[in-house]
Amino acid sequence: MNSTIEVIPIETDVLVIGGGLAGCMAAIKASEYGVRVTIAEKANTVSSGCAGTGIDHVWGYIPPIHQKMGWTMDDLIEDHSQGIARGLINKELLYLVVSESYDRVLDLERFGVNFRYEDSEIPGKFRIVHQFHSMPTTFNFDGRDLKLKLTHEAKKRGTTIINRVMVVELILTDGQVSGALGLGTNDGKIYFFKAKAVVMSTGRVNRLSRSVTGIWGNHRIPVNETGDGRAMALRAGLPIINMEFYSPANFSIGNYELNLGSPRNTVQPAASVVGPKGEVIVPRTYFYNWEKLRKEKVDGKESRRRFLATFQERPSYFQLHQQGGGPFYLDLTGGTEEEIRYIEWSIGNEGKGFLFLDYLKKQEGFDFRRDKLEWLPNSREMAGTAASGLWVKNNLETDVKNLFAAGDDVGGVPWMCSPGAFTMGWRAGEMAAREAMKQKGFLAASGERLESVKRLCSTMTQSKNGLHWREVEMAVQNIVDHYAGDVRAAPMLSRGADRLKDIKQNVSFRAESPHEIMRCLEVRSVLDNAEMVLLASRERKESRKAPFGFFRADFPEQDDENWLAFIALKLEGKEFKFSKIPIK
Repeated sequence: MNSTIEVIPIETDVLVIGGGLAGCMAAIKASEYGVRVTIAEKANTVSSGCAGTGIDHVWGYIPPIHQKMGWTMDDLIEDHSQGIARGLINKELLYLVVSESYDRVLDLERFGVNFRYEDSEIPGKFRIVHQFHSMPTTFNFDGRDLKLKLTHEAKKRGTTIINRVMVVELILTDGQVSGALGLGTNDGKIYFFKAKAVVMSTGRVNRLSRSVTGIWGNHRIPVNETGDGRAMALRAGLPIINMEFYSPANFSIGNYELNLGSPRNTVQPAASVVGPKGEVIVPRTYFYNWEKLRKEKVDGKESRRRFLATFQERPSYFQLHQQGGGPFYLDLTGGTEEEIRYIEWSIGNEGKGFLFLDYLKKQEGFDFRRDKLEWLPNSREMAGTAASGLWVKNNLETDVKNLFAAGDDVGGVPWMCSPGAFTMGWRAGEMAAREAMKQKGFLAASGERLESVKRLCSTMTQSKNGLHWREVEMAVQNIVDHYAGDVRAAPMLSRGADRLKDIKQNVSFRAESPHEIMRCLEVRSVLDNAEMVLLASRERKESRKAPFGFFRADFPEQDDENWLAFIALKLEGKEFKFSKIPIK
């Protein structure tokens, strides 16, 4: 590859960057308006994103169930705001997720995803369990092939899907998005997209720190999710929020446990967490008594009070470990045969769960009916607990006209998970299509960014003294783990940020193939995200307890009066600027 890299020009009305759940939903909805829609996906839409290998649950407000309970949409919003986010949440975006999630479930049904079961006694024949809230709000469903079905639906509606293209730069014209640039990770070509509107949906941030096993790629989050959207947005001068709420990855998919979590996740309704002597640390859960549905009304405030009390009473893995406790086990042995079969079905639809079950049964001779599974901590992800990402308006538009964001690229709604992807993708696709229809032609796009990307890629392939991408990635991970660990303080954060800046200024990459160029560009995204983590951590001068796990040794107390707000950072020239966004 050299300076004469082939450029592939592509014109589309709506460009969707990233083909995960949010990206596919955006494309499907945008296509309803008769506009040209293109998905640019770094991997392959049939198995990309956090749900690429399946998902077994989606939460939301379910009118035919919750209205009969007397439990309102406001009750769910308050459950999530208080129990999950501890007040640090964009309630207007949360309302979008809560109010539209059921409609998106019905859409998924129309796309061929199964949500109803003849053996269910729940109205609608659904399977609904507890997860995040005081009432059961989570559908369990057959989601193993979800991405296949979404890809099929997008293609059926005329969406052009270009796989194996990593979008690396946005193109702006007079304050409006006018296109984007991507690298073909197989062919090494530069894809020059001209677009009237763009939806950013590249997913979460991974590879910022080492996994617990030290094995590359041994994370729950797919390795391709490297915060590319945040990095592109940063370079475009957009504000990013919540980057400080990051804890080093301490959870792997390669030891004993897949992402099964605590009893309120995929291993319900039977599992409890027990200590080495069988003592119960977290009690088991049960199916909701659906016989009560029409006979009594729920008191939302009382159910929330009890729900919040369980969070306050329940010790975390980290607290127990620090006290010398452990090992801990996920215990399903008290479950009925019906419950255990239900859980195995659920695990089989959750990402890679069918492989996990196959391994446990065939290679370990494991049986949930008699054996206990060692319980490992869940990783505390930015996109989960803290919901880092782009700051957007209520219509999901960013500060750049016609640039929208969806799913895990949006900041401000902790643990919005799949319902956030479904609802925000749908809304962003609709808004992007509407704006694209208003624009008669394409804006003139400067070739400056194009030449910059060509030079960057050419330099990597022509370099003889540059570093391999893994060397740079390990350096960044070492810095993040050492300077932005569980305990932070201004001098260490400043020193870590200086070291990252030194890497950005003085380190060059080398690559021998388009695939390696992609990995180098991913590490560039990781480096940008790492710098944001350290600088945002230095800016938040307080400690914020669970679930955020953010502790400043020099500011050990939580300070809601001054810091119950989002910290937004943006790049102006070469300088980072910070601002507080009040919580409404």
